[in-house]
Amino acid sequence: MRYFIDKGFHYYFLLIFLLVISFTPLSGKEISSEQHLIEFSVGEPFTSAWGFNLMFLNSMTEEQLFHQWASESRPYVLPPNISGYEAAWIVPTFSLGYYYQLLNWLEVGGEFSTMSMCTTENYLLNEETYAYYLETNLYIAAAVRFNYYHNKITNLYSGLALGTKIRFHSTESTPLLFATAGFTWQLTALGVRFGKKVYGNIEIGYGYKGLLSAGVGCRF
Repeated sequence: MRYFIDKGFHYYFLLIFLLVISFTPLSGKEISSEQHLIEFSVGEPFTSAWGFNLMFLNSMTEEQLFHQWASESRPYVLPPNISGYEAAWIVPTFSLGYYYQLLNWLEVGGEFSTMSMCTTENYLLNEETYAYYLETNLYIAAAVRFNYYHNKITNLYSGLALGTKIRFHSTESTPLLFATAGFTWQLTALGVRFGKKVYGNIEIGYGYKGLLSAGVGCRF
């Protein structure tokens, strides 16, 4: 008796699953034969660097941690008669992603991203750098996208990526001071893709890519 109940339940579950897929937006159209997507994008670095990537691990902000590590790692002190100054720069977030269009409304894949921050100590007289502190972040995340509108050249979607962040710290005297790892994420509130086999895209969201990112991709 239990065999027939379990078997009937499996058929019932499969029927519901097929009905859900059938009534999902965009599922009335056939999936394009070009189901593979490769993308390269650049994200603004400020909210990525000083954002919520450590919100689940540490109460200190990224900026506070960065300056704390930088100040503790500087081994040099300028002579009394020589003046210097501090400078900081941030490299944008570069991302490379791959997605597979599993269903008309669903894409699954992953992303690899990197961004860097650097603080330098410079001589005021000739602006030569005598000490620096460099922090490089690598982000590796699994991702999913939900397509809710498309026509011949335009596609609107939202997405979520979850993964790990590996941060490398180094100074001029120590190529690898230490490395840390933690949780990272990217929430895409709105993504716009425009083009066919070769396309451009713009995303608004929050996480390791920052609030705004833009790039190019190809479908094959």
